[in-house]
Amino acid sequence: MSTLTRSSSLLPTSAPRPLLLKWVVALLVPIAVFTFIWSGEEIVNRVLLALFGAGTGKQDTVGLVFAAVFIIVFYAIVITLAGYLVAADTGHRRTIEVWIDILVFVLVPLFLVMGIGLIIGLALCAIIWPIYFYVRNRIRKIRNYTPPQPFENLVIMDDVQQSQLMNRAVSGSFWFATAFAVVWLIADIVYFAIGALPVLLLIWAIIRTILLPVVGYFLGRLGGQLALRRTLSTKEVKNSESNEAGNGRRGVRVSLRRRLETLSRGRADEEAKDLVPNDFPLRSRGAQRFFITLLIIFVLFYPFIDPFLFGSGTDGRLAGYGDAGYYVILALGLNIVVGFAGLLDLGYVAFFAIGSYVWGIVGSHQFTIITGIPVNIQILPWLFWPMLIVTALIAALFGVLLGAPTLRLRGDYLAIVTLGFGEIVPIVFLELDKYTNGPNGIVGVQPPAFPGADWTTALPYYYLILALIVLVLFANIRLRDSRLGRAWIAIREDEIAASSSGINLVNTKLLAFAAGAFLSGIAGAYHAAKLGGVTPDDFSFNDSVIYLAMVVIGGLGSIPGVIVGALAVYAINEFILAQLDTLGADPTNIIHPIYAAIGQVIPGFTFGNIRNLVFGTILVVVMIYRPEGLIPSARRRRELHQVDSDVEAAIDLGSLDPIPGSPGFESEVHVE
Repeated sequence: MSTLTRSSSLLPTSAPRPLLLKWVVALLVPIAVFTFIWSGEEIVNRVLLALFGAGTGKQDTVGLVFAAVFIIVFYAIVITLAGYLVAADTGHRRTIEVWIDILVFVLVPLFLVMGIGLIIGLALCAIIWPIYFYVRNRIRKIRNYTPPQPFENLVIMDDVQQSQLMNRAVSGSFWFATAFAVVWLIADIVYFAIGALPVLLLIWAIIRTILLPVVGYFLGRLGGQLALRRTLSTKEVKNSESNEAGNGRRGVRVSLRRRLETLSRGRADEEAKDLVPNDFPLRSRGAQRFFITLLIIFVLFYPFIDPFLFGSGTDGRLAGYGDAGYYVILALGLNIVVGFAGLLDLGYVAFFAIGSYVWGIVGSHQFTIITGIPVNIQILPWLFWPMLIVTALIAALFGVLLGAPTLRLRGDYLAIVTLGFGEIVPIVFLELDKYTNGPNGIVGVQPPAFPGADWTTALPYYYLILALIVLVLFANIRLRDSRLGRAWIAIREDEIAASSSGINLVNTKLLAFAAGAFLSGIAGAYHAAKLGGVTPDDFSFNDSVIYLAMVVIGGLGSIPGVIVGALAVYAINEFILAQLDTLGADPTNIIHPIYAAIGQVIPGFTFGNIRNLVFGTILVVVMIYRPEGLIPSARRRRELHQVDSDVEAAIDLGSLDPIPGSPGFESEVHVE
């Protein structure tokens, strides 16, 4: 393993001005598109007019306030990101390459979403991006492009270099904010000249032009601090070496530098690519934190900015996203069983049905019919919150009952048994006419109750499913990183070896089935409350297949991948394919000529007739070209992608190399 150097020659050799030009233009263009072409300036202007007494009512004012908060946080994050990128960039990558990436991954999705909607636009991006990756890889192969090795370009920065890094971050945010303020002022002057902007807003534009550079300076310091947290400093190395020497033993305070040197080459490159400075700052973990923050605020404030972005129909869109939310919960629950523990479950829909029917019975007049106990209809909605846990526990109990007789089964045999269980449960609910109304189902299921919430609209359900997803996501992460989660992964990798290591296979497998069923029960209770009724037709084997497809396409064992897979499969199956006929019949839509041409060749053609064919084709293509999933875990990515022989020869053997007790031993053998 090569050693790290402290030479200043490894720092960016280009002057800050090219870096400023690179990143200011790269971020300014998409921000200008959002502000002037889409709805950014409209939100700001309407908020200001309402603030000065031009509001149209309390509800509108409340919505505008939340929209204003989104805009303020959004622009603040982008300005801070500009400073971080200028500070984190080595300057080795060409400007045109960065601009092309911004065009493909930011501007193209922005225009598609503006033109044809959020779901369809992102779906088209999922087609465009693989084509771009293929073309880029072919060009690089022709040019014999060799990607940079992050570990070789690591820099140990002294105090002077860290000060320079901070100055670059401040300059990046300051000049980006200044350029944006000037462009915005020019646009407002033009609007004022043509009579489209009131004098009041022009005065605000002048004040904003003065404030933005000042705000950019302070946000640049914030971006610089975030970049400095990801640097490798000489102070850290010296302190670590002195601590090790003074204590006379290793591992007292092992520096990042020492840990990287003890890792295998491949692992060291994975860790080093997140340090500052590097050649791909947009891919670093620091930049990813900015993107995740933007995504979170977008999701939180989406109901209030949706009317500005997409016009009327907000309630219908929110209802659709609420349905997508419980698919995410189901995928996360199934990921525990299939992704973590490696237990193939083809009857997962059974637990979803159990959760739905439990709340359907308790939360409706059916409870009085069955038990003879009269219950005030006004009280039932408040019972939803405690019954949410009770429903999940009942589903978990049935998960244990399913898992108990299947403990000796593996692979295909386990899949057949779970398939049978998934078929039995809906039939049982269908035949229990006295308790479930048979094929007619249960109607009049009460929604939840919460002070100030209007459950006749989709807004409360949107935030309810967000809260449930956050709780389920937290539980998934804690389970994955716990001793139980590592036991599940050990069983998935090698059941015999796990048993030999002292893992109780019976309890561990039963807990996997129970945890997955628990989350499915939560989703079932939400589904019944939102739909207002439950019928046996809502649960079939096809649903179990779709849930499994979400996990596999997203990435087995990968929590972010499972979330993306759930949203992708739901969007394809419920939004895109279900709406193709409507979109094709619209003469103003871009797919209308294609739809009309197919109709001439095949009379009576509809996309609904080939919906399953299209969906199946998409699944096959994804599995052929992306078998590890859309966002795979690191372990599965290494398993399914072979390494070139010349690169493999340069990679260390990994956890077999470090001597037990050395600083790198524990970091090499930990379970991911």
